[in-house]
Amino acid sequence: MAASFTMGAVLRALLDTGAGFGPLDRNANPNQRCAGLLALARLGADDAALNELAAQQDVFLQPAPDVAPWPVGDAWTDGLGKAQAWAPYRDLMGQWFFYEDAGDVLRQTLPRLLQGCAGAGFAGLIRTAYALQAQHRQELVDGLAYWASAHLALSSAQATQGSALSGADPEQALRRLHAVPIGGRGLGKALQAAASDGAFQQAVAIFSLDKQTLPHLSGLAAQAYAVSGGPLASQLLTSTYALGVVLPFVDDDALSLALNDYWRAFAAVVCVAGLRDGPPPEPRSWRAILARVRECRDPTAICLVDSCRALEKSYGPDPVWRQAASRALWA
Repeated sequence: MAASFTMGAVLRALLDTGAGFGPLDRNANPNQRCAGLLALARLGADDAALNELAAQQDVFLQPAPDVAPWPVGDAWTDGLGKAQAWAPYRDLMGQWFFYEDAGDVLRQTLPRLLQGCAGAGFAGLIRTAYALQAQHRQELVDGLAYWASAHLALSSAQATQGSALSGADPEQALRRLHAVPIGGRGLGKALQAAASDGAFQQAVAIFSLDKQTLPHLSGLAAQAYAVSGGPLASQLLTSTYALGVVLPFVDDDALSLALNDYWRAFAAVVCVAGLRDGPPPEPRSWRAILARVRECRDPTAICLVDSCRALEKSYGPDPVWRQAASRALWA
């Protein structure tokens, strides 16, 4: 799903300097610096805009923590979901990439990582996907390290094999979900509460995600964001694009489980974000959208517009992609 793109020297240099930053900004939000830079460049921004975005992000990001070696003999999965494990995971992934190529590392790690892809609102999946498209080794190391440290295990579905309804679509399942407000628990606790509920598991079981139904799920995410403009809906939409980027590195024998791990995470986020009905914004032209996004300095909005542009190229024209992009830029 990655668009054809030639990286310039300025972008490459800016991605290289990303190694000096940790996984979070000073407000404890995920580091989106490199993803935003790559997305902005793919949308046609010039070097001055890239430098401006980098300078703006650099002010708010935390410096990378001190080097912390991965404990010798520990399985790579031992630190999953531990926020303090980012630095050791960075060390481990760096060693892993020294001995094996990126494709082999991804094939070994993605099935397990996708079991916890909802962590931090899919931020690990999204960062990894953009790093993979950039073909930037250190950013890919850091993205995988963040995904592992932000891993959020959700209760497994209790449905029996073959229980998905014939002709079911994801919207049927999503409409059956009950809202689970975050409250004072935080996003992770709210997602775990949603996924452990019996009614949630029954609703999710009526649909089984595969490559043929992924476009429908992406369209629903775009529609949800176009109507609401909510931050979790934004992450849902961008994550569907990111999933398509990493799926070629999931072996066929693990693909079905990986897709349905993602589907369960998607549904849990919908429980927290909610599905709203209402009129979407009037879709602007791509010419207007691209002109405006090149002036944008919000990595979340930039990645969303880039995802909408790429999804339309992959799945075909539909006003919903421009509606979502218009919501991000003219909200």
